[in-house]
Amino acid sequence: METESLWEKVKQSLRDGATTAAEKAEHYGKLSRARLDIARTRHAIHDAFTELGGQTYNLLEQETDTVVGQDDDIKDQIQTIKDLEAQLQSQEEEFAALQGSTQPTDAPESEPE
Repeated sequence: METESLWEKVKQSLRDGATTAAEKAEHYGKLSRARLDIARTRHAIHDAFTELGGQTYNLLEQETDTVVGQDDDIKDQIQTIKDLEAQLQSQEEEFAALQGSTQPTDAPESEPE
């Protein structure tokens, strides 16, 4: 009789442990999903700010007589972007020249990232 009682205690302990483990797994799963949702929302906000900045830049390039277009910080940032665009153009031209030069026949051509 004592053996059955011990066996029942072991079975009940295993059931309790499995239940606790399942509850914790569910809880941590919910936490992970919540973190992922937060990260997705932050990324969407970042994308929206990036899009807004791009649209604003394009508008300011076309019409610099606006109040925002006269702000010194905005002017500096626009100049920085123009300098970077010129640098990118130069780098792309250099890359194209390198691609056009003699290459080993076994080397695959690749595009810049």
